Amino acid sequence: MALHFVRHRRSKIEKAMTYTTNIALFSSVPFSALLLLTLIVCLPGASPCLAEEQAKNTGPAKAVKLSDVMRVNTPEGKRQPQSLDTAIVHFVDARRKISVDLVAAVHVGDKAYYEELNKRFKKYDAVLYELVAERDVVPEKKAAGDKSEHSVLSSIQSSVGRSLKLDFQLEHVDYRAKNFVHADLSPEEFAERLAERGDLLQMLYRTIVLELGKGKDGANEEMQMQGRLLGTLLARDPALQLKRFFAKEMMNQMDDSVYVLGGEGSGDGCGNGDGSALITDRNAAALRVLRQEMRRGKKKLAIFYGGAHLPEFVKSLEGDFQMKQTGVTWIIAWDLTTDRSARKVAASEAR
Repeated sequence: MALHFVRHRRSKIEKAMTYTTNIALFSSVPFSALLLLTLIVCLPGASPCLAEEQAKNTGPAKAVKLSDVMRVNTPEGKRQPQSLDTAIVHFVDARRKISVDLVAAVHVGDKAYYEELNKRFKKYDAVLYELVAERDVVPEKKAAGDKSEHSVLSSIQSSVGRSLKLDFQLEHVDYRAKNFVHADLSPEEFAERLAERGDLLQMLYRTIVLELGKGKDGANEEMQMQGRLLGTLLARDPALQLKRFFAKEMMNQMDDSVYVLGGEGSGDGCGNGDGSALITDRNAAALRVLRQEMRRGKKKLAIFYGGAHLPEFVKSLEGDFQMKQTGVTWIIAWDLTTDRSARKVAASEAR
């Protein structure tokens, strides 16, 4: 009987381990550092299933953090989270009658999340999207599991998505829509900016600094984190528990993510607080395209970028474009409920 139980449990663990392939491949790397880098790569993104929060434009604008545009929604009185949500931040220029929505994206999410975004994108005159590629390159929709022409980065994102039973952004977002406009650096431009700023070395340096700074507390924290991960492998629904684990850890490590990415204001104490190619320079490229589209007479625009980019975008729209924030819409990216009912619950609460 005991042997049968051990075999049954081992079989369950082996099956669940398929959800953590990426972690196992990098077992020589400190787990907390690996998790941080995974979160950076993959996450950092009103309909009936959305909740509205209207912002009041009184007093000076406060600085926007990454946690202001991404959240884990845990209903009051509940222990388990209901969903991982991303924000759509609304801006207007009343004088010129122009509106700009900042659409935070996560690169792996529920299929329903991307279907909702596709519906909303149809309402814009122009949707400015991120993709380090040549101007005439339009990403094709990929079938689930299709590895053809995938970059290393997109392959990692797709693999993590499969581990969490989530879908990859490129598999569902319709980039061939007529109102989609490329608004990013070319590979050559991006490589030049990376080299000039030394971003890759700086990111590695910041990750090491974070790990060293944690000391003994960091070691204990890592053991606890690995224990929580093991708990997901033994759960009845490993993919759901792993999603909850990733969602919670992502929120816990928000500040560390911003620090490692080196966006404006991240300030690492070494004179590197003036932004990064990954965030600041790509944002600048998007804003140049935004100005071009405005000059062409576009009135209703969206910028569809990873959530980590939005704090700097908010600062630019308020400062350089003299636009005012009018509200925030939250959209469910990951349904974290046992019965996958988060969207239905949100819809009923919105009525």
